[in-house]
Amino acid sequence: MRLLKFVCMGMAALTFVVQAQQNTWSVFSVGPALPLGSTAAPTLGAGKTLGTGWNGAWTFFGLPFSKSGDALSGLGFGGSLSYSRWVRDSTLSETVFMGTQAIVRYYIPPLIKPFDLFVQAGGGMLIGEHGFTDPDTLSLNSQPTSVLVTKGIINPGASFNVGIDWDVLEVTPAVTVVFTKGKTSAWFSINAAMKL
Repeated sequence: MRLLKFVCMGMAALTFVVQAQQNTWSVFSVGPALPLGSTAAPTLGAGKTLGTGWNGAWTFFGLPFSKSGDALSGLGFGGSLSYSRWVRDSTLSETVFMGTQAIVRYYIPPLIKPFDLFVQAGGGMLIGEHGFTDPDTLSLNSQPTSVLVTKGIINPGASFNVGIDWDVLEVTPAVTVVFTKGKTSAWFSINAAMKL
Protein backbone atom coordinates (compact mmCIF):
# COMPACT_ATOMS: atom_id res chain seq x y z
CA MET A 1 0.00 0.00 0.00
CA ARG A 2 2.90 2.32 0.74
CA LEU A 3 4.24 1.82 -2.79
CA LEU A 4 0.82 2.60 -4.29
CA LYS A 5 0.64 5.86 -2.32
CA PHE A 6 4.13 6.77 -3.50
CA VAL A 7 3.22 6.08 -7.14
CA CYS A 8 -0.03 8.10 -6.85
CA MET A 9 1.77 11.06 -5.27
CA GLY A 10 4.42 10.88 -8.00
CA MET A 11 1.72 10.84 -10.69
CA ALA A 12 -0.01 13.86 -9.07
CA ALA A 13 3.29 15.78 -8.97
CA LEU A 14 4.02 14.84 -12.58
CA THR A 15 0.53 16.03 -13.57
CA PHE A 16 1.15 19.48 -12.09
CA VAL A 17 4.56 19.74 -13.77
CA VAL A 18 3.18 18.71 -17.15
CA GLN A 19 0.09 20.90 -16.93
CA ALA A 20 2.17 23.92 -15.90
CA GLN A 21 4.11 23.83 -19.15
CA GLN A 22 3.04 24.75 -22.63
CA ASN A 23 2.43 22.06 -25.23
CA THR A 24 0.55 19.68 -22.95
CA TRP A 25 -2.25 17.30 -23.92
CA SER A 26 -4.77 14.94 -22.37
CA VAL A 27 -5.92 11.87 -24.28
CA PHE A 28 -9.05 9.84 -23.45
CA SER A 29 -9.10 6.39 -25.06
CA VAL A 30 -11.27 3.29 -25.13
CA GLY A 31 -11.16 0.04 -27.07
CA PRO A 32 -11.44 -3.75 -27.06
CA ALA A 33 -8.83 -5.76 -25.12
CA LEU A 34 -7.86 -9.23 -26.33
CA PRO A 35 -6.02 -11.48 -23.85
CA LEU A 36 -2.68 -12.84 -25.05
CA GLY A 37 -1.67 -16.39 -24.21
CA SER A 38 -3.65 -18.90 -22.20
CA THR A 39 -6.43 -17.60 -19.94
CA ALA A 40 -7.85 -20.99 -18.94
CA ALA A 41 -8.68 -21.15 -15.24
CA PRO A 42 -10.35 -23.91 -13.19
CA THR A 43 -13.91 -23.14 -12.15
CA LEU A 44 -16.83 -25.16 -10.79
CA GLY A 45 -16.92 -28.23 -13.01
CA ALA A 46 -14.85 -27.06 -16.00
CA GLY A 47 -12.13 -24.71 -17.14
CA LYS A 48 -13.25 -21.34 -18.41
CA THR A 49 -11.44 -18.73 -20.49
CA LEU A 50 -11.62 -14.96 -20.74
CA GLY A 51 -13.55 -13.43 -23.58
CA THR A 52 -12.81 -10.10 -25.23
CA GLY A 53 -12.77 -7.30 -22.70
CA TRP A 54 -12.33 -3.57 -22.89
CA ASN A 55 -9.74 -1.04 -21.90
CA GLY A 56 -10.14 2.66 -21.06
CA ALA A 57 -7.45 5.19 -20.16
CA TRP A 58 -6.66 8.83 -19.54
CA THR A 59 -3.17 9.73 -20.69
CA PHE A 60 -1.54 13.12 -20.21
CA PHE A 61 1.82 14.29 -21.48
CA GLY A 62 3.87 17.35 -22.32
CA LEU A 63 6.45 18.05 -25.01
CA PRO A 64 8.99 20.19 -23.13
CA PHE A 65 11.48 20.33 -26.03
CA SER A 66 8.96 21.03 -28.82
CA LYS A 67 10.44 24.45 -29.64
CA SER A 68 14.02 23.22 -29.87
CA GLY A 69 13.67 22.10 -33.49
CA ASP A 70 16.01 19.10 -33.09
CA ALA A 71 15.49 15.35 -32.57
CA LEU A 72 14.32 15.96 -28.97
CA SER A 73 11.37 18.10 -30.11
CA GLY A 74 9.17 15.01 -30.43
CA LEU A 75 9.97 13.65 -26.95
CA GLY A 76 7.18 13.82 -24.35
CA PHE A 77 6.73 12.77 -20.73
CA GLY A 78 3.57 12.14 -18.73
CA GLY A 79 1.40 9.55 -17.09
CA SER A 80 -1.58 7.27 -17.63
CA LEU A 81 -4.50 6.04 -15.53
CA SER A 82 -6.26 2.94 -16.90
CA TYR A 83 -9.12 0.51 -16.30
CA SER A 84 -9.35 -2.89 -18.03
CA ARG A 85 -12.09 -5.52 -17.59
CA TRP A 86 -12.97 -9.03 -18.81
CA VAL A 87 -15.70 -11.55 -17.93
CA ARG A 88 -15.07 -15.30 -17.93
CA ASP A 89 -17.12 -17.43 -20.30
CA SER A 90 -20.36 -18.67 -18.68
CA THR A 91 -19.56 -17.29 -15.21
CA LEU A 92 -20.17 -14.11 -13.24
CA SER A 93 -16.54 -13.61 -12.31
CA GLU A 94 -14.76 -10.51 -13.61
CA THR A 95 -11.07 -9.87 -14.07
CA VAL A 96 -10.22 -6.21 -13.59
CA PHE A 97 -6.96 -4.26 -13.57
CA MET A 98 -6.71 -0.59 -12.57
CA GLY A 99 -3.36 1.02 -13.19
CA THR A 100 -1.18 4.06 -12.95
CA GLN A 101 1.92 4.38 -15.14
CA ALA A 102 4.57 6.91 -16.02
CA ILE A 103 4.95 7.21 -19.81
CA VAL A 104 7.45 8.38 -22.41
CA ARG A 105 6.10 9.25 -25.86
CA TYR A 106 8.13 10.05 -28.96
CA TYR A 107 6.69 11.56 -32.14
CA ILE A 108 8.55 10.35 -35.22
CA PRO A 109 9.46 13.20 -37.63
CA PRO A 110 6.52 13.69 -40.06
CA LEU A 111 6.39 11.10 -42.84
CA ILE A 112 2.77 11.34 -44.04
CA LYS A 113 1.20 14.75 -43.53
CA PRO A 114 -1.21 15.54 -41.83
CA PHE A 115 -0.70 12.37 -39.76
CA ASP A 116 1.77 12.04 -36.88
CA LEU A 117 3.24 8.66 -35.91
CA PHE A 118 4.42 7.98 -32.37
CA VAL A 119 5.71 5.27 -30.08
CA GLN A 120 5.00 5.16 -26.37
CA ALA A 121 6.22 3.09 -23.45
CA GLY A 122 5.04 3.12 -19.86
CA GLY A 123 5.69 1.40 -16.58
CA GLY A 124 3.98 1.43 -13.21
CA MET A 125 1.63 -0.44 -10.90
CA LEU A 126 -1.64 -2.20 -11.69
CA ILE A 127 -4.12 -3.43 -9.09
CA GLY A 128 -6.24 -6.53 -9.64
CA GLU A 129 -7.92 -9.20 -7.52
CA HIS A 130 -6.38 -12.00 -9.56
CA GLY A 131 -4.58 -12.77 -12.81
CA PHE A 132 -5.86 -14.34 -16.01
CA THR A 133 -5.16 -17.95 -14.95
CA ASP A 134 -6.13 -17.78 -11.26
CA PRO A 135 -9.02 -20.07 -10.19
CA ASP A 136 -12.52 -18.77 -10.80
CA THR A 137 -15.00 -19.70 -8.08
CA LEU A 138 -18.24 -18.15 -9.31
CA SER A 139 -20.75 -19.92 -11.53
CA LEU A 140 -24.18 -19.02 -12.91
CA ASN A 141 -25.57 -22.16 -11.25
CA SER A 142 -24.45 -21.26 -7.74
CA GLN A 143 -24.96 -17.58 -6.98
CA PRO A 144 -23.23 -16.39 -3.79
CA THR A 145 -25.55 -15.41 -0.97
CA SER A 146 -23.23 -12.58 0.09
CA VAL A 147 -20.84 -10.31 -1.73
CA LEU A 148 -17.36 -11.79 -1.96
CA VAL A 149 -14.66 -9.18 -1.45
CA THR A 150 -11.07 -9.96 -2.37
CA LYS A 151 -8.26 -7.61 -1.47
CA GLY A 152 -6.61 -6.05 -4.51
CA ILE A 153 -3.09 -7.17 -5.33
CA ILE A 154 -0.55 -4.60 -6.53
CA ASN A 155 1.49 -5.85 -9.48
CA PRO A 156 4.18 -4.16 -11.58
CA GLY A 157 3.33 -3.73 -15.23
CA ALA A 158 4.40 -2.15 -18.50
CA SER A 159 2.75 -1.05 -21.73
CA PHE A 160 4.03 -0.55 -25.27
CA ASN A 161 2.10 1.49 -27.83
CA VAL A 162 2.44 2.63 -31.41
CA GLY A 163 -0.02 5.10 -32.75
CA ILE A 164 -1.11 7.56 -35.37
CA ASP A 165 -2.83 10.83 -34.68
CA TRP A 166 -4.63 13.27 -36.88
CA ASP A 167 -5.53 16.59 -35.29
CA VAL A 168 -7.51 15.55 -32.17
CA LEU A 169 -8.05 11.86 -33.05
CA GLU A 170 -5.68 8.98 -32.27
CA VAL A 171 -5.62 5.25 -32.97
CA THR A 172 -3.30 3.46 -30.57
CA PRO A 173 -2.69 -0.30 -30.64
CA ALA A 174 -1.04 -1.35 -27.36
CA VAL A 175 0.33 -4.39 -25.55
CA THR A 176 0.07 -4.35 -21.75
CA VAL A 177 1.89 -6.84 -19.53
CA VAL A 178 1.15 -7.31 -15.81
CA PHE A 179 3.54 -9.42 -13.79
CA THR A 180 0.92 -11.23 -11.72
CA LYS A 181 1.76 -14.00 -9.27
CA GLY A 182 2.35 -17.22 -11.14
CA LYS A 183 1.66 -16.63 -14.83
CA THR A 184 2.00 -13.18 -16.39
CA SER A 185 -1.22 -11.54 -17.60
CA ALA A 186 -0.98 -9.71 -20.94
CA TRP A 187 -3.42 -8.24 -23.44
CA PHE A 188 -3.54 -6.43 -26.78
CA SER A 189 -5.89 -3.47 -27.15
CA ILE A 190 -6.82 -1.27 -30.07
CA ASN A 191 -7.80 2.08 -28.65
CA ALA A 192 -9.61 4.96 -30.31
CA ALA A 193 -8.76 8.22 -28.58
CA MET A 194 -9.53 11.92 -28.48
CA LYS A 195 -6.70 14.36 -27.72
CA LEU A 196 -7.58 17.59 -25.93
